[in-house]
Amino acid sequence: MSKFKTSNLTLSWRGVETAAGEVAVAFTERGLYAVELPGFHPGRYAAVGDGDPAWVRMLTRNLRDYLTGKCVHYRCPMDDSGYPPFFQRVLRAASTIPYGEWRSYRWLALEADSPLAVRAAGQAMARNRTPLVVPCHRVLRSDGSLGGFGYGLSWKKRLLQLEDATREDL
Repeated sequence: MSKFKTSNLTLSWRGVETAAGEVAVAFTERGLYAVELPGFHPGRYAAVGDGDPAWVRMLTRNLRDYLTGKCVHYRCPMDDSGYPPFFQRVLRAASTIPYGEWRSYRWLALEADSPLAVRAAGQAMARNRTPLVVPCHRVLRSDGSLGGFGYGLSWKKRLLQLEDATREDL
């Protein structure tokens, strides 16, 4: 079992083989803590097994389906410890963006009850530990341009195209 201690948290890491490569997921007793896209984690982790929580096994199926282009609605407990309250509100708002659609950073700030905090909403997206599950790739600039993405714009574009969520000029 791959377990690592992070401050007061014990993280269990697992590897999920997908069509895009291995996705790494970390979870605590509270829920999903982190997701790392293929090529962005240090190595191979033990696969999800029967001894892991049922929601982790379901997440494995969801990640595999999502990365083959299937519409997925993630339902798993989240461990948002370590995020300030505003970031938590922004992440919850981003979680409501439907598959195949996108919203602006301004929309996120409004949904988080802080309409002037557009840049701060962007910072929350930049610090999102659980991409795909909290779909920060579905957040674009108000003019529809990509903006940033922690895994690079090529990944953001790839994910949006996978969902067919975009304008033709991406």
